[in-house]
Amino acid sequence: MKVVIGTMILKQHDKLLEVLQLEALDNRLEIFHPKKELVQHAFKIKKTEVRGEKEVDYPLHFLDDQHYIILHNLRLTDESGYFQIDTLILTKNFILILEVKNWYGTLLFSEDGQVIRIGDDQKEEGFPDPVVQARIQQYRLQKWLRKCDIPIVPIDFFVVISFPSTIIKPLNPNNKIPKEVIHNNHLFFRIQDLDQIYTQSILKKTVLMNLAKNLIDSHTPPKADILKKYSISKSDLIKGVICPKCSSTRMVREKRKWLCKTCNYTSVTAHAGALNEYKLLVGDMISNRETREFLQVNSPDVARRLLKMEKFQSVGNTKGKLYKLHFSNYQVNAE
Repeated sequence: MKVVIGTMILKQHDKLLEVLQLEALDNRLEIFHPKKELVQHAFKIKKTEVRGEKEVDYPLHFLDDQHYIILHNLRLTDESGYFQIDTLILTKNFILILEVKNWYGTLLFSEDGQVIRIGDDQKEEGFPDPVVQARIQQYRLQKWLRKCDIPIVPIDFFVVISFPSTIIKPLNPNNKIPKEVIHNNHLFFRIQDLDQIYTQSILKKTVLMNLAKNLIDSHTPPKADILKKYSISKSDLIKGVICPKCSSTRMVREKRKWLCKTCNYTSVTAHAGALNEYKLLVGDMISNRETREFLQVNSPDVARRLLKMEKFQSVGNTKGKLYKLHFSNYQVNAE
């Protein structure tokens, strides 16, 4: 989680980790694995969420960073458990909750609050009322702030449909779409409207900064054990170094290089991608034996050289030595 503190405090989106985990899990499951389709579906959904977050970032970047503090993906706790807020905007005059929905196709809002989504395949899918969901978040946040002795400040909310191409209509022409439901491209202007409604300054700058820090410190990210989440065993994972060119796992170590027996591609660093997938799926500590098993190499000396090549920090003595896996340059294409 990256936090940038200055005239604006910005807690960045943190859903990318699960996208990377799901991508790695998809790569490491056999095509006929019973959870393969479920993982691929979840991967598609999470990529859509990341795309939706990027869409919402665009109108928000027009806000004056002297007056707005933006926190993304907050997960707070109260007496009822955890509650999540997609984006929280703090100002001296009011607080705004954004419930972001990455729905596409056509959305039909019924009079009883249900939302029906019609996708490109014309299939209908029902969702609960997002306005009610946002109101519950509003209520829980109000209680949370009272416990922090924060002065009473107005809390408003919008349900933001992230993709402008999504069509929003009432199911019954005689009804209206809830006023809190807006397209992403209207977000900046609706926030400006709130500035005209909430004109009284309630929170001092120091109180606002301390509140933002308290929210960030209170954020509890969900556990990142992706194998446990989908009830998949470590033994189910495909072992070996995957060829970056043809995606075959038939890469072998020959003359200090990796050679793909399928397409004859060679690489010096192909093991780094495999170890990164190990970190995402299993954990960030690995032994020499586990390295050999996962990379499918026989020699302890070869495994040791590969780990040292990546400059991983070692912990423990020779027999129980573990290596701390760390990577900073692996990303996923969420387009």
